[in-house]
Amino acid sequence: MKYSTYQSIFPMNLEKMQNVRNEREAQLVRTISNSLLPKLLILVIVAWIAGAGVLTVFAAPSVSNEEVTKLIVQPGDTLWQIASNHKPERMDTRVYIEGIVRINGLEDRGVQAGQVLKLPHF
Repeated sequence: MKYSTYQSIFPMNLEKMQNVRNEREAQLVRTISNSLLPKLLILVIVAWIAGAGVLTVFAAPSVSNEEVTKLIVQPGDTLWQIASNHKPERMDTRVYIEGIVRINGLEDRGVQAGQVLKLPHF
C-alpha cells in the first residue's frame, strides 16, 4: 500500500509531544528530589548526632598517675558520695566517677570499707 487514506484522530504535533515528555521528566525529577532530599537530610542529622555522642563519650579528660590523692574508703561510703565530695566544682559527678574507675582499674562500681582509692585531680 503505497498510498493510504488513513488519517489519525490524534494530531501529530511533535512539539506538543516533546513538551509533554519534558514535563514528565521534570515531574519525575521533582518527585525524586522531594522524596530523597528529606531522607538524606535525616540521615545526615542522625549521623551528626551519633558522631557528637561518640565524641562526648571519649571527651573525658585523661588522668595522669602523678596527679592523684589516696583515700581510704570508710564504712557506708559509696563511689557516688566519694566523687561528689572530691570532684571539682563544675564537673559532672559521673565523669569524676569514670576517672576514679579508670585510675583504680575497678571492674565493678562497688567499693568496700578499707579499700584504698586513688582520686584524680583535673
